[in-house]
Amino acid sequence: MRREASGPELADHTFRNATDLLADRVHTAPDHVAFGLRTDEGLLDVSTRGFDAACRDLAKGLIAQGLQPGDRVAVMAPTRYAWALADLATWLAGGVVVPVYETSSPDQVAATLAGTTPVLALAGGPEHRDALTDAGAASVWTMDAGSRDLAALVASGREVPDAEVERRRRLAGPDDLATIVHTSGTTARQKAAHITHGNLVGVVQAVRQAWPEVVHEDAVTIIALPLAHILARGLQLAALGAGMKVVHEGDRTRVVGAFAQVRPTFMVVVPQLLEKIRQAGRDRANDARLGPVFRAAETTAVAWGRHLEAAQHDPAARPTRRLALAHAFFDRLFFRRLRRLMGDRVEWLLSGAAPLDPTLAHFFRGIGVPVIEGYGLTETTAPATGLRPGDLRAGSVGTPIPGTTIRIADDGEVLVRGVGVTPGYEDARDGEDAFVDGFFRTGDLGSLDEAGRLRIHGRRKNLIVTASGKNVAPEPWEAAVTRSPLVAHAVLVGEARSHLTAVLLLDPDAVRRWAERSGNPDVLPLLAGDPPPGGRRLDHPALLARLQRPVDRANAAVSRAEQARAFVALVADTTASSPFVTPTLKLQRDAFLSAASTHIETLYTT
Repeated sequence: MRREASGPELADHTFRNATDLLADRVHTAPDHVAFGLRTDEGLLDVSTRGFDAACRDLAKGLIAQGLQPGDRVAVMAPTRYAWALADLATWLAGGVVVPVYETSSPDQVAATLAGTTPVLALAGGPEHRDALTDAGAASVWTMDAGSRDLAALVASGREVPDAEVERRRRLAGPDDLATIVHTSGTTARQKAAHITHGNLVGVVQAVRQAWPEVVHEDAVTIIALPLAHILARGLQLAALGAGMKVVHEGDRTRVVGAFAQVRPTFMVVVPQLLEKIRQAGRDRANDARLGPVFRAAETTAVAWGRHLEAAQHDPAARPTRRLALAHAFFDRLFFRRLRRLMGDRVEWLLSGAAPLDPTLAHFFRGIGVPVIEGYGLTETTAPATGLRPGDLRAGSVGTPIPGTTIRIADDGEVLVRGVGVTPGYEDARDGEDAFVDGFFRTGDLGSLDEAGRLRIHGRRKNLIVTASGKNVAPEPWEAAVTRSPLVAHAVLVGEARSHLTAVLLLDPDAVRRWAERSGNPDVLPLLAGDPPPGGRRLDHPALLARLQRPVDRANAAVSRAEQARAFVALVADTTASSPFVTPTLKLQRDAFLSAASTHIETLYTT
């Protein structure tokens, strides 16, 4: 088994800082559409020249307010066009961007500001302004209209000369700090990672080199991920540098509806959105009394996806006549409708930020929308590896991007060295054990196949050591169970225990739909009211029987020592304000398991 794999050399080293990407596009294609603003009348196009002018005007305002080169600017807002303006304008003025997740709790906002000391803050609306002000921000301006909005900030900088903006734009080099991004904090406290201009430019160039079929100036994408996340901002820069048209959608509930208006050719998604698209197809089929037919269509799509994967490297591979006929039939009945739901132009989806169920990857490929899975962390400036068109392997996160090397340590930890790797953290103590032999320690366990493709097996800190000394990585079992639309999070437990059990944290909306459609209305009262801090147990027999099915499937896929012998089903607060959820809506395992300890104990005493 391979222990190290490297991507090709990075071909382009012409840009010194992130603003060079914009300057290059202004020079080569000033009138090309860079952004689309969604309005009630449709999409309002913004040219590269227009975006650059707006960024420079905002940069003048920042300079007029006293921003000095190297000063930090906090940005707390939902994903929107003004976020892109704030990002580039801060860099044009010589500043450093400190993103704050709009879902952050007051304590998290205060910790972010205290740890990074921004001199100025840009807020989305009044609620974000108040959160930043309460956390100690001294100078806060809003993207929404008001007395201290972006228009007023721009007006304050009218006397700043153009030459001063251009002078500051050129100050930063590859090793200079561009942004400070906080890690998700699923297994430990958040860390403030330094991302340099060289990191950003290097990853953008690597993405363009690795995926020219995806990232090009005729492409259109929707950015729905939080722009406080480095993956979304990296995508935005890559799109800006390549000329891809970007449309923002900050409301996750409206993303599916945005497809029809925007008609993207490509989109970065999280597995949860893919599940919602598939579930939308199921719901429509159920409403038309075609539920069993759609289930047969799903099976066909997965089989077709597997056939296409096998055919990539075997030109002689042919589907059976039965599969080909079934796929053609279901394509007319269902698949083309699902493609239409996504705007009917999507050529590629890139899935990141969480593990993707291989069956889901095969399903989307089978309906005609292939999924590229990638892997990366905040500290690698998002992508470190990714699958390539022509070599899509469900369950793999692909080969290293150009300029990056992946090594597997003796204990299975994934190590990364390359263009996107952070030089360190705001708190130097966070980096004391972060590197070995020049490689960043990801904390993930993985392996490389014979072609250098990476597979991720779980987190080192999540390993469960049972009383018998068995080391169990819980992620494969948990991922299998969360394929059920009823389960928002699955957590395998059993540290120092004789056997494993599990906590299933349910999606209340999905449970309500199931209860109404399955004829179990007596479940609905169990969902009423706010659950207690440790979660409310749902012991309804029909619901537990329904949940037993994904548990049984997960158990069948692992060894006996890795199986859960019992489980408890809970509903709990998993909103952005919950102490169990990170700003990126991932579960904080230790905090949740501590709060649910009483429920867990019953699994070992009854």
